[in-house]
Amino acid sequence: MNIKQASQASGISSRNIRYYEQAGLLHPDRDPQNDYRIYSEKDIRTLKLIRVLRMLDMPVEEIRAVLQGTVPLPRAAQQQTRRLQQQARALESAIQFCTDLEQGCIEADALDVDACLARMQTAPAGGWFNGWVQDYRAMARAEHRRSFTFTPDTPVTTPAQFTDALFAYAKEQKLNLVVTRESMTPHFTIDGVEYRAQRRYYPVRGIPTARIRCVLCDPDFAEEDVTPCRQRILRLVHYAMPALAVTALALLFLVPRGLLSTWWGVLFLVACIAAGVSSAWYNAHLFYNDKDNQPHYR
Repeated sequence: MNIKQASQASGISSRNIRYYEQAGLLHPDRDPQNDYRIYSEKDIRTLKLIRVLRMLDMPVEEIRAVLQGTVPLPRAAQQQTRRLQQQARALESAIQFCTDLEQGCIEADALDVDACLARMQTAPAGGWFNGWVQDYRAMARAEHRRSFTFTPDTPVTTPAQFTDALFAYAKEQKLNLVVTRESMTPHFTIDGVEYRAQRRYYPVRGIPTARIRCVLCDPDFAEEDVTPCRQRILRLVHYAMPALAVTALALLFLVPRGLLSTWWGVLFLVACIAAGVSSAWYNAHLFYNDKDNQPHYR
């Protein structure tokens, strides 16, 4: 059966099925004629098992270990029980905190925020306070799978040179790379996952230098189990960090000296924000997830 039929049979969306394949939880066969995925009854049972364990909020890494047989299901269930108990204690603390705020009948401007923060810091770990940190890490992993960049050894002026640059990179990083479309915007696969590449130039000491940026053709392969709204917020923070850092430094310099009340102080702040935004865009499009000196993310 195809992915639509597998989705109907398992109750899992096609998008999540593709994610579980990318995460190594599922390995469907391929139709030799068109290379489409073919899902067997065994694959459907695997998907249903994944659905059961995900409904228990078991991490994907733990489910992979169960399916691979490296962790017995009873032990994984025991570990998940401890995690859920820890989350339950954290939620109980959050509920009690909200109840105290409700019963206190204190307006926001009269709330002792220092005391609230001190209380939150002593709350059980692993709960709602740490949820954003965990989701940020998941989002960052997804972004590293989504795109990467590297600098080729040659200028890359022809499709053949582009192909040679991709193969040289694959050999250096020990990747299973297959070029599926040779051009100046080639397509290729890494372990069966399709990417597209684009050549860009940036100046190094006034000399234009080729830079290769590779992006997933199907972004769903990179998705992590993070709610869409929270993922958008975290992605914005992730890419805006240079702008935020430059702005924060500018404010630390200007505010204590009262310089924001001057026209040139405001102009300096605007210039710093513009420089930070420019740097964020430049790094995201030319240098993000640089692979020249690190192994490929898997």
